Amino acid sequence: MVKFGDKLESEVFQDWKFYSLDYKELKRRIGAEPYTLTEYREFQRSLDDEKAKVNAFFKLKYNELVRRIEAMEKAVPSLEEALKGLPQQHDDAHTPQYEAETGSEGGNSASTDEGHAAAQKIRLSHLDQEIGRVSQEVKDLAYFSGLNFTAVKKILKKHDKNRTSYPLTSKYAPFLNSKPFNEATYDNLILRLSELWDKIRYIHGNASSMDKADGVDQQNIVRKTTKYWVHVDNIVDVKVLVLKHLPVLLFQKGVNNDPALNSIYFDNDDLDLYQERMKREEGAQNLRFRWYGDRTKTDEVWVERKTHHEDWTSQKSIKERFPIKEKHLNDYLAGRYPIANAVQELRAKGKKKEKDLLDMQRLGDEVQQMVLNKKLRPMIRTSYNRTAFQLPADARVRISLDTDLTLVREDGFGRNNGNWRRDDTGFPFAELPKEDVIYFPYAVLEIKLQTQHGQEAPQWAMDLANSHLVEQVPKFSKFHHAIANFHVDKVDKVPFWFYQMNRSIVKPRPPLHLDPTRVDELDSDEEDLDHQDLLSSIEMEAAQPSTKNTVKIDKFGKIYFSNERTFLRWLNLCIYIFSFALMLINLAPDYASRHIGTMFACFGIGLLVYNLVLFHLRAQALRNDDGDGPYELKFEPAVVALLMASGVAVSVSLKWSGLV
Repeated sequence: MVKFGDKLESEVFQDWKFYSLDYKELKRRIGAEPYTLTEYREFQRSLDDEKAKVNAFFKLKYNELVRRIEAMEKAVPSLEEALKGLPQQHDDAHTPQYEAETGSEGGNSASTDEGHAAAQKIRLSHLDQEIGRVSQEVKDLAYFSGLNFTAVKKILKKHDKNRTSYPLTSKYAPFLNSKPFNEATYDNLILRLSELWDKIRYIHGNASSMDKADGVDQQNIVRKTTKYWVHVDNIVDVKVLVLKHLPVLLFQKGVNNDPALNSIYFDNDDLDLYQERMKREEGAQNLRFRWYGDRTKTDEVWVERKTHHEDWTSQKSIKERFPIKEKHLNDYLAGRYPIANAVQELRAKGKKKEKDLLDMQRLGDEVQQMVLNKKLRPMIRTSYNRTAFQLPADARVRISLDTDLTLVREDGFGRNNGNWRRDDTGFPFAELPKEDVIYFPYAVLEIKLQTQHGQEAPQWAMDLANSHLVEQVPKFSKFHHAIANFHVDKVDKVPFWFYQMNRSIVKPRPPLHLDPTRVDELDSDEEDLDHQDLLSSIEMEAAQPSTKNTVKIDKFGKIYFSNERTFLRWLNLCIYIFSFALMLINLAPDYASRHIGTMFACFGIGLLVYNLVLFHLRAQALRNDDGDGPYELKFEPAVVALLMASGVAVSVSLKWSGLV
């Protein structure tokens, strides 16, 4: 495993490494002997100096990026105006570089207009490159600041562990709790870069938020949704990579769009909705109540019902929803407020089509009956900030990134006082007891694609999905994760990722020229220099010992847990056999039946030992990356059935022959 000091030196952008925290020197000071009050104060002074050095560089670089973005924002309108009326050139023979070269050689007598066009296209090319460079430097700065913040936490932890007589972490608690340099620091830059990329796409004649998309043929569409975890150090990287291709989706331009999103999930005491969805039963449903924006303002709440359909039904899983005012919600859930009243109010305003109103009334009645019949009540709250990337008129590619994900218990009269949600708390839920809150350690990325049958997903989306920035977690559910944690005593089945939460998802960052997630273009000299980084990374990887039971278990994760469940089912069968055997041994009035009971007991013990050994052999094979099977038991079930039938037959035969 690479030591953090080596990681800090190798992964920080090399031009900035001298502005990074001198982790190794601070670590050396901790090990100084003797370590007295003088060394303690000297260490604290050195740490403050290093922290100030990092902070000064961060502010300098951040302000530089702001000024460069401002310069580009001023340049785009004039460039767009100058390019109006110029023909669009898409083939290589008419690139700005080509036209500049031919013009400078004087090979043709270009007119003044042609020279003007070539000059403006060179300006556009330079602007393209500058946006790419600034975007990449925003990514690099975010990773630089995040890595140095981690360095401060680690060095404090190491100090207090080795020098227990001189604790230091508590003195830096305000700095650590303020979470400096987090992704919110970069939100303004990201929004401004998103607008710049969008305008550049429009100037180039590519799809942008200013276009009206034709869409795709909805009858021949393949929909695919994939979910990923994103480490906090990679959040800005993912945002910057995506906004090069898709703009940040703003529902109301010119308005401060609050990214906060809250949902209250309902279930009953038996967790029927959770259990049905975990078993992937056909028609399994999910019910949540969602509001957007300020977490303390819930004038309008969206009631959403998801219905799952298996592939064999040839139906797509659907999500239906309708709005309702919060003041009516408690009465609606209790059956005292018919949704027809809300429908009638909307019909009087004339803001919705009659078909939509009829659908709303049907769904509202069905949800109300669902709540009453299944005795559903609030169970879980999810709270997070969502950044969505999409062309407003085109849903073919939609990406959302949920950060600051917090899961809160809502069940119990003592928590919600009979209300549809807790009104005694709000983000960041600091006033709640620890057992009522889970701060999820990662961001959740969701990629939704709608493509024509046989059409490939965009290459940049595939590069992102296969990159070091994300960890794929198929079918991840915030609701399932919360239930499995808060109600572990009630569930008999947990999501497959439940046991993988303690495994790190951080992956090595590739060398610059091999990184498909870069948003700028490397110069040739930078590529040559980076070959040295490649050689050093190969040597480091060769020297790094393999980590046991991480990727290998993850690769066959579902098989591993299936192996576990199979053993538990065999164990359940053995318990039944033991019960039957003990009943014969203890309750039968004759020796023959007791002998048969003893035979069943021995058979049960043998079956249990056989399956225990089989379970461990399979688990070991999975750990050794040899989990391809086969896993079927060809003869064992038949042998078990034959022996059970033989035992019953012998018992019946002895009974009827009069020997029992």
